[in-house]
Formats: sequence, C-alpha cells, structure tokens
Amino acid sequence: MAGLKIPGGVDELFRQVTPLFLLLVIGIVVFEPWVPGGDWLRGTFGDDILVRGAVAAFGLYILLLWGETLRLNALLSSVLKAFKEHGAGGAGAAAASAARNPKARLEAAKLLIAALSSDDAEVRATSHHNLTRLAGKDLGKDPGPWREWLKAEGRQSS
Repeated sequence: MAGLKIPGGVDELFRQVTPLFLLLVIGIVVFEPWVPGGDWLRGTFGDDILVRGAVAAFGLYILLLWGETLRLNALLSSVLKAFKEHGAGGAGAAAASAARNPKARLEAAKLLIAALSSDDAEVRATSHHNLTRLAGKDLGKDPGPWREWLKAEGRQSS
C-alpha cells in the first residue's frame, strides 16, 4: 500500500467528510422510523433494512480507515528509516539515501510541509529543521515556498 498514490485533496476531503458520514449513520439508526421512503424499504427488504444498511456502511468505512492506517504506517516507516539513515551517516549518507529512494524523500517532504501548518510550535520547528536538512537549503517557515520546491522536485524526479 506504500505505493498507493492518493491526491492531496482526497486526504483532506476524507477528513472533512468523516464526521458528516458518522452523523448520517447515527441519524439513520436513531431516526429510522421516520426516514423518507423507510416504509417502502422495510416492506421490500425487511423491517431492519435501514439498520443493516447503516451497519454495513459503518463497516465499509472502518475498512477504509484500516486501509488508510496501513498506508500511513508504511509511509511513516519509510520516512523514519530515511531520517535514521540521514542522521547515522551524515550528509554523504543522506545524499546517497535520497539518490536511492527519491520517492521516500518527496513523501517525507510532503509530510513535513503539512506539519509546518501545525498548531504546535514544537512540531513546526522540528518540521522546518528536518525540511532544511532534507532539502539542503532553508526556504523559511512558511509552507508556500516549500510547496513550490516540492512541485519542482517532483517534476525533476519524474
């Protein structure tokens, strides 16, 4: 799953839709007797169709979340490995590691750039420090220039 490519907008949409989806499932279960078209559904598919449908949707959503955790675990493991190699061998080892796995370098940069927008000042400072180490230059603490750098790096590695 580490190779799974999901556009950045999908991740953000997934986070925004989660509470709405869960509220919808809860609403269907709680207000099941008053759901529009519920009488037809119950008459056609049985008395507990709405609850079964809500449970099935909830189960599917849990599977999606499980898949996302596997993807993120693989991604973070590769990022941590790259940082460990970077710290253990100095600049020469980091350059060699980045040359061997430019995808991991770009994924690490993507995560670090996202962390620059954190509410936690320590997370922002650590992310900035690691980005400058990863890139070999300092583009400041604002995520904008780093996003442009990431786009340029992505075009170069393609």
